[in-house]
Amino acid sequence: MNFAHHIPAQAQIQRHHDALVNRLSEHSSHYRDPVQTVPWESLDAEAAWLPEELLSLYGLPEYSQLSPEERVRLSQVEFVSFCELGLWLEALFIQRLGANSLQEMYRDPVSYHYQLHELREEVGHSLMFLELQRRSQRSFMTPLSQRPPLARLFARYAPEGSAAFWATILIGENVPDRVNRIIFAHKELPAAVLTITHVHMREEARHMAFARTTIQMRSQAMSRAKKLLISPVLREVFRQFLRTCFFPSEQVYAAAGLGNPRIWARRARRNPHRIDLMNQCALPSRDFLRTQGFAL
Repeated sequence: MNFAHHIPAQAQIQRHHDALVNRLSEHSSHYRDPVQTVPWESLDAEAAWLPEELLSLYGLPEYSQLSPEERVRLSQVEFVSFCELGLWLEALFIQRLGANSLQEMYRDPVSYHYQLHELREEVGHSLMFLELQRRSQRSFMTPLSQRPPLARLFARYAPEGSAAFWATILIGENVPDRVNRIIFAHKELPAAVLTITHVHMREEARHMAFARTTIQMRSQAMSRAKKLLISPVLREVFRQFLRTCFFPSEQVYAAAGLGNPRIWARRARRNPHRIDLMNQCALPSRDFLRTQGFAL
């Protein structure tokens, strides 16, 4: 007799969730401080820190008119800006998990145990990104007021145990991960860039696995009507996040030394190559959330 057929679907999902979370906790226990792991001395001020195809202006006629030095400087500034986005995301996540840790400890001790590991890793990522800022001598370029307001509100106030909350977390982790995969494939980049990227990829893979299994478990308890009701909000969160992830603020172009930064920012937003890259990186998250019944 196959006893699995007699276990309610929700109980099977809970069992799978707990088993996965226990494995994630075990893997997270071997923690290394990323700041001490990165070979910072390899950050070459004369070398590109991003592959050309990831630059927001790549593919535009105006990009080909930039000097090699301007392209290198733009690549360095855009990499720091990408990590600054990571800092913003980590801060939202740390703030929310910390605020809900007491309730989670009693509601779901298995998940709470793993989330403590995750908090430690997110703090490590933040310290790593701050060290990159310090060594590159680039302070914060994108003002907080220009970050997605709805994403910030939704991540802060959506019920912490809900599928919708973890959907926003998955979007914020999975989309940058697609960019990280492209970066890591370019072994000619400085070792520090590759290490920062690898550390983030390795640990975020566990975080995304936790988010997916939590979404699967929580979405089972949601009615179809509720999913349809929350879908427009998720679509707008997705749209706002993609904009801040793929289209740098004009301050980024100013930091790269390009004249008329507002014009460069406008060109980037209309860049077909950039729009195509954005859609490719968004597809895995969008497809997964659709399988869970969200209309994205």
